Amino acid sequence: MGRNKKMNRHSIPTTASPDNTVVYSRAGNAGERMTIVSTEERTKALTSSFDAEVRPLIDLVDKLRGYGLDSDINLPAVAVIGDQSAGKSSVLEAISGVQLPRGTGIVTRCPLEMRMKHSEDEDMWEGKIMYKDVHDMDHEEIMLNRESVGELVRKAQKEMTDSAKGISDKLITLEVTSSDVPDLTVIDLPGIARNAVEGQPFDIEARIKSMIRKYIGRQETIILAVLQCNVDIATCEALKMAKEFDDEGGRTLGVLTKPDLLDKGAETGVVRILNNMEFTLSKGYIIVKCRGQEAISDGQSLKQALEVEEDFFKSHRHFGSLRPSQWGIPNLSTRLSRELKKHIKKLLPDLKEDVRSKLLETERDLHELGEDPPATASEKRQMALRMVTEFINIATTLTNGKRCDDPKFPQQINTLFSFARRSFTELHTTAAQEQPDTKDRTLKTELQQRMEASRGREFCNFLGKFELVESYAREYVLKLEKPALRCFDEVHSKTIEILKILAEKCFEKFPDFADRAKEIIIKTRKATQNDCKEEIQRYFKMENLVYSQDQTYGGELRNEEEKRRKEEEEEAERKNKAASKYNVQLGYVKDEDVNGIGKALLSLKSYYQIAAQRLCDVIPMIIQLHVFKEQVEDIRTQLMDIASDEKTMDHMEEDAYMAYKRSECKSRHERLQLAEEELDKI
Repeated sequence: MGRNKKMNRHSIPTTASPDNTVVYSRAGNAGERMTIVSTEERTKALTSSFDAEVRPLIDLVDKLRGYGLDSDINLPAVAVIGDQSAGKSSVLEAISGVQLPRGTGIVTRCPLEMRMKHSEDEDMWEGKIMYKDVHDMDHEEIMLNRESVGELVRKAQKEMTDSAKGISDKLITLEVTSSDVPDLTVIDLPGIARNAVEGQPFDIEARIKSMIRKYIGRQETIILAVLQCNVDIATCEALKMAKEFDDEGGRTLGVLTKPDLLDKGAETGVVRILNNMEFTLSKGYIIVKCRGQEAISDGQSLKQALEVEEDFFKSHRHFGSLRPSQWGIPNLSTRLSRELKKHIKKLLPDLKEDVRSKLLETERDLHELGEDPPATASEKRQMALRMVTEFINIATTLTNGKRCDDPKFPQQINTLFSFARRSFTELHTTAAQEQPDTKDRTLKTELQQRMEASRGREFCNFLGKFELVESYAREYVLKLEKPALRCFDEVHSKTIEILKILAEKCFEKFPDFADRAKEIIIKTRKATQNDCKEEIQRYFKMENLVYSQDQTYGGELRNEEEKRRKEEEEEAERKNKAASKYNVQLGYVKDEDVNGIGKALLSLKSYYQIAAQRLCDVIPMIIQLHVFKEQVEDIRTQLMDIASDEKTMDHMEEDAYMAYKRSECKSRHERLQLAEEELDKI
């Protein structure tokens, strides 16, 4: 029992030494040498382990934002918002160790991205500022000391807004590497102003709020809401805006500033806020005390300011009871680093998926935009010839009743032939509606009157004359001329509409060429319209001859006679059934057609059926010949002539917007590829 107990293989803390060190024993045999590790060394080891994990994640997001990826997808970020003069810049100044611009009114006039990188080298301090001015020119300047930061930020803001009081939504990036900064990136946004001062736009408040919403509206953004202790929290605009986009407060961390300006007795209310008893935020609140203008004027350093802050909270009658994690710039820095790390890790899978999805979408866009336009007239001519060939091939495909499944063309182009077929069907329906009705008493009476009027010395059963039937046939067929011309107009208009769409898409690289193509389409439209209408009208002149082969006419007449016989028998049967209810027997009595009116009506209807069917077949063929075949061929010939002329092509230039769109698409593709490579490393 007096033997040493078996030790755990992990180091076990045993005793604390007077110099605040901890004694550890190693797993092994009894009596093995003891190792003494100081608390400071242990804290450094933990911090180093944390830094090793958080730095790559923050560097990753900084790189992605540096590539400009935040214009394509929402990146994880910490956005600092606050009412005007709430102390945002003072808080960031205390965290970063650099003095930012201060003063009254709107001091932060552009979003300021602060990239802080912790260094183990205590003597190291490096700074760099990057931005684009109003002319979109890139600026990058290395800073040799932290004292120059404020002036360079002011200079950047002025060059970005082209005035001393304007605002811009373009980003200033400030990169600081030092031993006294945490691994953290935050974006400082302009303070919420209530009223515009002289030299500022009248809608300054709306513009600032719009800029803030752009950042905090993203679910990927942690909101750092900076609030003054001595202002009623219910009236803080920053907290209202945070609540608008983060109703449950899950993304918002509140920072209370200027506790030294509190009226006596107001401390209790602030403690209630800090304990999340007033305006609940899932991430809670931290209170800080930054140096004021007087302290700066007295030469108080940022390091001294942290010591003053610590003494203030530890000795304060009300705040001294707070948990250490609830106050102080160091705790705020650590908390933000940990929150950002946790946030990035959580969003990393979605971020990878978003990048891949955007990359595929961009590749599709590049495919649709096609290759860069040629520079020489000869190269332009070759491309123009290819485009003309594509235009004609697709036009021919559509007019042959086939589909074009190229995604760069809208689906409506595939409706051409189905639209034409519907129009042809409507012509057939109209023809059926216009046919003579052999049961129409008015028609019978009119026919009988005209027969009687033309009677000479012949007997009554010889009154049915061919000339009379012929005259009626002409009248009925002529009724279809307007529907036939309307059918042509509908199909032709639809064809022109779709050819214009094809021209815009096929020749979009060269807007001048596209305009020439549309001019040719309009020009050929007029010629086609004249030719096709003339042929349709000529066709109706031929129908005026009233002719059919005996076999065709005889067959149709027999069909009509058979139909009439069946109708008469059915009618007689119906009457007999009705009479049988009353025990009355009716015989079948056939109407006498002494003067041949019935035969004349049957002849008229038979011929009309033949002429209408002939017309409903021929008119669509005439339209297809002129519109779908000859017009497309005419367009092809004229376009080829233009494309073959190198002098003409020398003046053809790509649309400026198309060139810009392709350039933007290529840039987006490049940064998304870089982003994918970076994400694959994690």
